[in-house]
Amino acid sequence: MIKNLKYRLSAAFGGWKLRAYCAVIMALITFAATTLLDTSVNTVKVYDGEQTYVTRTLSPNVATVLASLNLKSESYNVVSAVNDEDTTTINIEYTFPVFITNSGSAKKVSVPECTVAEALAAAGFSVDEHDIVEPSLDTVLTETAYIDYINVDYVSTDLTKEVPFKTNTVYSRNYNQGTTKTLTKGENGSERVTYTSKVVNGEVISSKVTNVVTLSNVVDEVKVVGTKKKGVKTSEDVNDISTLKAPFTIELDENGAPVKYKSMRKARATAYTYTGNRCSTGVAPQPGYIAVNPKVIPYGTKMYIKTSDGSYIYGYAVAADTGGFINNYPTGVDLFMTSESACRRFGVRTVEIYILG
Repeated sequence: MIKNLKYRLSAAFGGWKLRAYCAVIMALITFAATTLLDTSVNTVKVYDGEQTYVTRTLSPNVATVLASLNLKSESYNVVSAVNDEDTTTINIEYTFPVFITNSGSAKKVSVPECTVAEALAAAGFSVDEHDIVEPSLDTVLTETAYIDYINVDYVSTDLTKEVPFKTNTVYSRNYNQGTTKTLTKGENGSERVTYTSKVVNGEVISSKVTNVVTLSNVVDEVKVVGTKKKGVKTSEDVNDISTLKAPFTIELDENGAPVKYKSMRKARATAYTYTGNRCSTGVAPQPGYIAVNPKVIPYGTKMYIKTSDGSYIYGYAVAADTGGFINNYPTGVDLFMTSESACRRFGVRTVEIYILG
């Protein structure tokens, strides 16, 4: 009996201690949990430029916190997030889509209120003064917008080019026909040419030369081609009496007569020399100026004169004077010579007069 009582008292005393111990443990757990929860909860303030949203959360993730709020729009940028002990302050700005059309394709970018220039920069486009943009760069965008952008570049390219020489041909009676001779050897030159191309959205639209710099000069080649016919003389090849220089070369055939002439006549010819007077036309007398009947051969007529037998070649002559002989010999001519003895040797002869022009 006594043992049974001891057992019951011992059991009753032991249960009381256990319950007391459990109560203390639970109190400690509750206190610890409350303290931990109080230190883990963070106050978050979100400001969208107009309104402030306040919430308390255990989550340290900003995106999760923002997603849990009833914001005006789901499209926004986080401008800043600042932690100050148990409070986090977040600033956001709402964004809207802007569609940029370029080179046949469209690119979408989400931006806050900004200018067209800022929207293009946000999309990665580098705009310069040559580009074409609609609307204008300073237009302010506040809602969904569409921009047309054309990229225009001017690209310069330098090329070194060879400049070929030209061949200039000179025809000369001093060389026989069929003869070709190089007087100056030709040399190519070079130049640096700058081309400026207009490139629109990566495609070359036009190109033009904007600068040329000579690097080396061109030396043109000069060739002479002979025109003198073999076996044919010219007035320059014979010894004549006239001291006048013909303005053109007079080709002569094998008989010493001009190859080309307008007409030919035979006439009685005499000779005269200095008298101290000028010719009728006012020029000073010299071999080559002859006296004529101006009614038959007008003053200024160009001629080539020689005797029929070729013993005298007077040569190139111009009608510049007249004399008393025309009364008796109206179709005759008087050839000027340098001395009286030359005149006497010539005497009176029949000459062939070739009218040149």
